[in-house]
Amino acid sequence: MADRSKQTGRPRLYQTPEEFDAKVDAYYQYCQDREEPITWTGLARFLGFSSRQSIDEYLNYEGFSDSVKRAKLLVEWSYECRLFGPNAAGPIFALKNMGWTDKQEIDHRSGDGSMTPKPSVIELVAPGQYDQSED
Repeated sequence: MADRSKQTGRPRLYQTPEEFDAKVDAYYQYCQDREEPITWTGLARFLGFSSRQSIDEYLNYEGFSDSVKRAKLLVEWSYECRLFGPNAAGPIFALKNMGWTDKQEIDHRSGDGSMTPKPSVIELVAPGQYDQSED
């Protein structure tokens, strides 16, 4: 075990992944009870951090990787659910900052042989996903 008297810097707020997970669950319940959106900065503040990046620092601590990934997935899921609302511009912006991209496909072929192109299709694609049918 490390000698705490020789450690520098601020001590971690969460010593175990279970503590971290419990606080993330409490944030989820807090948002549900108040009908507030789940956000990345909201989670960081609720966890007691002074920046969003502080959550990512826990990726470096043994055993916290899955906990941090689940917390990020919770926030991403919240934004994704809000895409079906009347104004999806905000969630789209947030998802793009989480690695999602706009994928635009334009089909220039015409089913009846004329030169009139079909309307374009725009999809929001999650990071690492693509249409495998084109391979």
